[in-house]
Amino acid sequence: MTNDALITLKPFQNIGMAFSGGGFRAAAYALGTLSYLDYLKTDGKPLTDRISFLSSASGGTITSTLFAAGLHQNLPFTDFYRKLYHNLNGEAVVELALATLNDESKWQEGPDAKQRNLINSFAKAYDQIFFKQQTMAVFFEKTYRKKMEVCFNSTEFYRGLSFRFQTDGTDNQHQVIGNNYLWFDNKQMETFKQIKLGDVLAASSCFPMGFEPIVYPSDFSYSDSPEKTLSIDALKTALYYENYNEKSFPLSFVPEGGLTAKEEKDSHIGSFALMDGGITDNQGLYSLMLADKKRQRRVKPDPFDMMIVTDVSSYFMDAFESPLVEQGKGWRENNLNYYFTKFKKMAKEVKRAPLLFGLAFVVFAALGWIFRHSGFSTAAVILASISATLAALTGIVVYSSAGKSLLSDLITFDVKEFLYIKLGLRNFFSKIITDKLANYLQFTRLNILEQMIKARISSAMTMVSEVNLKQVRRLIYQMFYDDTQWDNRRVPNFSYELSTYNMAARNNRFNNKNRLKWIPSPADKQLLLEGLEKIHKVADVTRAANTTLWYDAIQQKDEVLKQTVTTGQFSICVNLLEYVISLERKNVSFDPTYSTELASLKNRLEHDFLQFKENPYFLFDQLAGD
Repeated sequence: MTNDALITLKPFQNIGMAFSGGGFRAAAYALGTLSYLDYLKTDGKPLTDRISFLSSASGGTITSTLFAAGLHQNLPFTDFYRKLYHNLNGEAVVELALATLNDESKWQEGPDAKQRNLINSFAKAYDQIFFKQQTMAVFFEKTYRKKMEVCFNSTEFYRGLSFRFQTDGTDNQHQVIGNNYLWFDNKQMETFKQIKLGDVLAASSCFPMGFEPIVYPSDFSYSDSPEKTLSIDALKTALYYENYNEKSFPLSFVPEGGLTAKEEKDSHIGSFALMDGGITDNQGLYSLMLADKKRQRRVKPDPFDMMIVTDVSSYFMDAFESPLVEQGKGWRENNLNYYFTKFKKMAKEVKRAPLLFGLAFVVFAALGWIFRHSGFSTAAVILASISATLAALTGIVVYSSAGKSLLSDLITFDVKEFLYIKLGLRNFFSKIITDKLANYLQFTRLNILEQMIKARISSAMTMVSEVNLKQVRRLIYQMFYDDTQWDNRRVPNFSYELSTYNMAARNNRFNNKNRLKWIPSPADKQLLLEGLEKIHKVADVTRAANTTLWYDAIQQKDEVLKQTVTTGQFSICVNLLEYVISLERKNVSFDPTYSTELASLKNRLEHDFLQFKENPYFLFDQLAGD
């Protein structure tokens, strides 16, 4: 148990931050948040100097990796800000990723090579555009003036837990990189340091249905140059796992012979898949909570004095609308069995008379020549030419080995086998149940099947991208707010907070002392609730923005990126202001050494928020430069 009395609050001194997932919108909102913290100075130094821990998931990891890497290289904040803003503004990342996917020269062959797929294409694009081949070694640089711990969250598909690329930049033997079942050997940190930031970002942001999993170790290996090579063997040796017999082995472990297939599977995994960190913690908040608990248990405790959670997700959700059944006309009025029968019959006829297509080609080609030289219309010539071309292509298909194989597959196609074996329903249903499903599906009209498929796809997407994320969000926030050890240290920073959509809830919160847990004065309400009309317009754009991996031409025209960054700036300003006022109204006791600084920060926050009310873009315009 944590002894709350041991935590002596020192407001604004030691800051831990968590950045949520949410694609480029999350990255832009986090960028806006950091830009205001850098703008907000105390004792002549930016508040970003007080950040000692960064946790992130998915899109938030774009910003956290670049920001932390820049700090460790002593890059000016404006350089980081402008570089990331430029790279977020457009479709460069997705265009490079797709070009890479189709470029043979970018891929190697072999079982141990990086798989040629979309997530690895994005990893290569991140590496080229964002990181310029930087690796985790950047966080071990000694040039940075203070200690910072980073935690980039992913989800492993071995135990279904968060997998954390986490380090404090030292060879600390007590830090856990991974989790309690999959972890890096602290004695082999040199291998961990060679992992590319582009691959870490890909592991943190490969969201379900948009990407396939990224696989460790093969997808983390690289050989871009002789002096920078990370091999499969090194990655396997450096990472350990605990099997279900509670025995630990390196990933390179090969079991002795004589084991059954199940025994070998239980004792040896060889590789594992990683996907989006948002699956298990889309806010990066649980990692922040764990870090604080660990810091409280140290010989010299150093818990966070402030825990800022920057979050672009929300409790809002549109009602699910089931797709309508289309009218059963045209191709929709028949069932699958009708078309299967037609295709099989056609395939048999084609296979029986391959010479027919050669003859048809000759006939149609001759007709085209005759038509052309006998004064026939252009339409007749074109028709004969198209017919000849189709006959030739069909003949090629018939005579080729691939064509013959396709015809054979069509003739012998079996719906039940397709569902049970090919689609893998044997993993969920018995063969008897699968046969019943096949009998039903193949005799169901296509308009009914179309609606069923659409409903399943849309509901599955809603479950993954909405229901699951919101439920996990609720549970983790409940843990965060129900535990009194984090009282007076929480600063929620939600992107929807100042949107028109949320104003009723915000006003009700300020008028309900049980929800707010402190009583605001009339002046507090005027400052925090009134005169927000210009701010609402900007925040509304951010709240309604889609979760994407790029800002397309329409979003650029609507300046969605600009407004999302701006929303991050004024949102963190008002949330810090509310936090300081709450400490005053609750008469929270803290080290009096920091009273003068806190009063100064409050005045600065009030001044800035009034400026945001007048011109929401004032800070954005300053940072834009020439």
